[in-house]
Amino acid sequence: MMTYQSFKKRVFEIVDRSKPGDTASRIFDVSIISLIIVTIITIFIETFDIPDKLQKAIDNFETFTLIVFSVEYLLRLWVSPFLYPRLSPAKARLKYCFSFIAILDLIAILPFWVPALYPFDLRILRVFWLIKANRHTRSMRKLFVIMKRKKTELFYSLFVLFVLLLATSVLVYHFESNAQPNIYGNALEGLWWSISIFTFAWPGDVYPITIPGRLLGGIMAIIGMAIIAVPVGIISSGFMESAEKSSKNKERDVKLELLNQIKEELDDIKKKVDKSGDKE
Repeated sequence: MMTYQSFKKRVFEIVDRSKPGDTASRIFDVSIISLIIVTIITIFIETFDIPDKLQKAIDNFETFTLIVFSVEYLLRLWVSPFLYPRLSPAKARLKYCFSFIAILDLIAILPFWVPALYPFDLRILRVFWLIKANRHTRSMRKLFVIMKRKKTELFYSLFVLFVLLLATSVLVYHFESNAQPNIYGNALEGLWWSISIFTFAWPGDVYPITIPGRLLGGIMAIIGMAIIAVPVGIISSGFMESAEKSSKNKERDVKLELLNQIKEELDDIKKKVDKSGDKE
């Protein structure tokens, strides 16, 4: 008979990341991902003029989804001591509540609970459900793991980008404020232009007209290609390292399996030799 602790552990195994062979956990992951995808589709549908019946069906589906996510959040909070076995149950639950993924889960259910208490429409927060799918898909989990592993390098590259954005926004303000006071009225408006240049999203209605401003824009465009490529390269190298590690693990598993087969064959041969010796 299943005890309380064994039942609780089984719930943890189901709601946690699915492992090979765990059908119940896999079904749970697929169901949550399906709910997220369908809900994101309904967000797009709601931007059109739709019949009242369809809107009512969408509202009912949204309520059902939010109830499911609320139950999921409570279940994860309940079994969180298994996630942090070295901590006490209270500390484990507290640590889980302030973890990044738990905060995303909470944001996902806020659109349901907050309007019930206060007259705020927070349904726009449903777009965060797509990020919530991270815990249920291996590809998204791998991306977050790589970003966490490379967080130091990413921080330095983003910090350099931030400093350059501030510096260039001040420079373009000084170069263009006299020539275009309505467009470059302050450094913050220059910051928007700098972000657009570095990300190659050129704002067609905003551009420098002075020679120093145009020269700065050209330099920024060239530097921007290198700066933006740095975090992309860091993440790409992380994927390469992860793929290489996975390949080595698979190769190791194959070798271990071959060694086990050889050991079994040797054991069988030894048993046969022992039997023949006993007969003699």
